Amino acid sequence: QRLGVLHVGQRIEEQADFEKIYKNAWADNANACAKQYAGTGALKTDFTRQRTQWGLIMDGWNSLIRYYKNNFSDGFRQDAIDLFLGNYSVDEIEPASPLHVKKDWKFLALPIIMVVAFSMCIICLLMAGDTWTETLAYVLFWGSASFGTFAIILYNGKDFVDAPKLVQKEKMD
Repeated sequence: QRLGVLHVGQRIEEQADFEKIYKNAWADNANACAKQYAGTGALKTDFTRQRTQWGLIMDGWNSLIRYYKNNFSDGFRQDAIDLFLGNYSVDEIEPASPLHVKKDWKFLALPIIMVVAFSMCIICLLMAGDTWTETLAYVLFWGSASFGTFAIILYNGKDFVDAPKLVQKEKMD
């Protein structure tokens, strides 16, 4: 009423058009903030607008993307925040940048092997061979290959996480 949007005695609940515009603006703002902070749109924005099955699926998809980004590709964001806030100061005498860490071959090879092996396992299940023993052999081979590489990745899990590089090791453990 003070802003001149509503007259004296009017209620927001009675203004369906205004409520829709307000909720959409609120959800759009949430999406913009979430993209900056988490790298994906906000969760439950369709709840603000009107909950749908598609919105539920998109929330699940955004959650998976956030999990991946937060664990495997977001270390640089924390490094940038630490530099910006002054939590880390660059030492001019330091010979090498702490941001450039040489990655081992396993960081690229193992995930690719796991995805290929899992895909081949699914293909062998969908496209059965001449006999069931042949199909079973292929599925067992590709299944064990995908499970084996997954086990190696889990065992070396901390090496695959994209942790911030400007934080001292004592603080991370």
